[in-house]
Amino acid sequence: MKRLMTALLAAVMTVTMAGTALAAEDPAALLERVTQKANELDSMDCDLGVHAVMVMQDPEMDLDLSLNLDMMMNMKMDQIKSGNLRYKADMAMEFLGQTEYATVFYKDGYYYMDSNGEKIKYPMDLTELMESVKQSTESTNLQSEQMKEITMAKEGDSTILTFTADPEKMNAYLSEVMGSMSGMGTMDGMEMTFKEASGTYTVNKDGFYTDMTMKMSVDMAMEGESISMVLDLTGKVNNPGQDVTVELPDTEGYTEVEMPAAQ
Repeated sequence: MKRLMTALLAAVMTVTMAGTALAAEDPAALLERVTQKANELDSMDCDLGVHAVMVMQDPEMDLDLSLNLDMMMNMKMDQIKSGNLRYKADMAMEFLGQTEYATVFYKDGYYYMDSNGEKIKYPMDLTELMESVKQSTESTNLQSEQMKEITMAKEGDSTILTFTADPEKMNAYLSEVMGSMSGMGTMDGMEMTFKEASGTYTVNKDGFYTDMTMKMSVDMAMEGESISMVLDLTGKVNNPGQDVTVELPDTEGYTEVEMPAAQ
């Protein structure tokens, strides 16, 4: 179950890293400009919130179980495009009455993880990591052709894009996202199908994406478990377009382990 939740969070995080922009044109063209601007960013500081309601079968009692998961994360990345990626993510997750805190970061050829005080590290090739980040940040930008409907409205100096996704096209998009993450081993063996997705993007007067909301209904199958989920997501890009300073923690006290194998 823990691996299943890790895979779910990996999928959620890639989906929410969608991008930015502004133009006085039709909504579909605006979304394309938003996507292009996001792909050009070399650094990012973003916050993510997730509330998920999951329904799964209890084989012992022949009943459906409903479970809640809440997660908050701040992620900072710089030099995404320029060849020396630095990133750090701080996460807090509440599930089954337990709260877990984790910090992950990359430094000097190692991927570090501190989960509730348990510190591990394992070697990871920077080229592989950068390619995975580039693929996930670029392939997870929603395109206008993936939408059934897009509208826009002005709200002060900002523009609000409201969208409803096409489930069939979103499933093709999801396959691309999951493929871009396959090298990390977090989502192998998982089947995931969109049933519906809708939400909003907020674009500021400077042409940068600043906020996102999304509601998704998803079916998952992994490790013999079938789960139906409804996810409410919120995302915020802090000071978009500005340089991001990534301060990495001390690396003392981490135990080296073998890199988790894809299963």
